[in-house]
Amino acid sequence: MKWQKILASIILPLPLVILAACSSSPSERPATDMAVKIAVTQNFGEKLIFEQSLNIKENTSALDALKQAAPVETSYGGGFVSGINGIRSRYAGGVTAREDWFFYVNGLISNVGASDYVLQPGDTEQWDFHSWSLHSFTPAVIGHFPEPFLHGYSGKTRPTVIVYTDKFREEAKNLERKLGELGAHAVGSQEFSALSPSEKENSNLILIGTPDVEAISELNRHWKQLGLFAYFEGVNLNVLNASGAVANNYGSGAGLIQATQNPWNPNGIGAGENVVWLVSGTDETGVKAAIDALINRNTDLRYSHAAVIVSGEIVRIPR
Repeated sequence: MKWQKILASIILPLPLVILAACSSSPSERPATDMAVKIAVTQNFGEKLIFEQSLNIKENTSALDALKQAAPVETSYGGGFVSGINGIRSRYAGGVTAREDWFFYVNGLISNVGASDYVLQPGDTEQWDFHSWSLHSFTPAVIGHFPEPFLHGYSGKTRPTVIVYTDKFREEAKNLERKLGELGAHAVGSQEFSALSPSEKENSNLILIGTPDVEAISELNRHWKQLGLFAYFEGVNLNVLNASGAVANNYGSGAGLIQATQNPWNPNGIGAGENVVWLVSGTDETGVKAAIDALINRNTDLRYSHAAVIVSGEIVRIPR
């Protein structure tokens, strides 16, 4: 497949870190200022260390804004964030103890360093300290919903297509309405059979369906290359811990929400252009549980990397 060739050529970046911004209306601030939000978390968003809103000047880098919010330590010439609030990169104990700061802008991992990313109106950025024993590159996370469908990355927002099988038509339309209510534009929905090659490559995609759907099955087969922490195996769902071991195995009724950057994009999964979200489950009940969590309980997903929904409970993953 074309995207596999692109994926094979990607040089995975060192762990990086950046900053987030939320828009405010011109009547609320001077034209040269903008409001931004910094969220600092640990263990894949499980622990919120702090979040803070700031007013910053236009053309402020993520690193400079972060320094306004917290004590920051840098290395490699000042462009690599090695410590925030006294929590520092560590490598003691070999491969299983590698922990660093990673940054996400509107749910996409940044493809430039913190000193090079210029904050845009509406950006929301998360700094997360976690192990990279399994994945040194996690392309996208779900914990910024309705981002990146609202503001995109680096000031550019791709259209969003919610793609579904017929049995989830109503749920897809409800999700489309929800995104509209939250301010997202250029959002549409259609069945898998109607998705064009161009839309598949160039849009943000939210895939709704069970693992037997071809597009979902294709991503599931390549879970490791795509930086995912859960995959379907037969009728079950395997959930991994940060080291790659199976932490939990779920059967009927389990839902799953996870994200990656769009692997069908000709520029690859590190381009910072568009995403694919999987809203899936072990069966129809699980898929509907995942959609319900995304529409009605998305605040419970805040800053998480991915989530499983089991017996009505939202379980953040990895754990």
